[in-house]
Amino acid sequence: MINQKPKSMNLHAKFFYKHFGEINEVSRKTKKNIIGKKMNKRKLKKRLDAVVVTRNKYPNSATISDYFCPRCGCDSTKSTGNMAEYPELYVQDHCLRCRFLVSEADNSPTYFALEFPEHGYAIN
Repeated sequence: MINQKPKSMNLHAKFFYKHFGEINEVSRKTKKNIIGKKMNKRKLKKRLDAVVVTRNKYPNSATISDYFCPRCGCDSTKSTGNMAEYPELYVQDHCLRCRFLVSEADNSPTYFALEFPEHGYAIN
């Protein structure tokens, strides 16, 4: 009985994956159970101020101390996977709660929204 999830969590997870991971198509109770409560503005601002971004040389992407959505503070993301044929690379990660673009890679290193506070944390 090591690290067993409660029965209710298993039911919520089964319902979530039945809807192909679209958190906007599940009940509020299931959404809260999977993602957690929404962070308030004061805590979000404090968390954004604590992020340390270390820029690396070109072939490598930046190193971020904490990875989360800068709009709502959610830790969960949904990746599109590679949306191009083999030699090409095009991947996007969106927040599960608010669908904000959190990171993107397009034949280049991964760019994170937390790297651009001067642009309102928008990648594009």
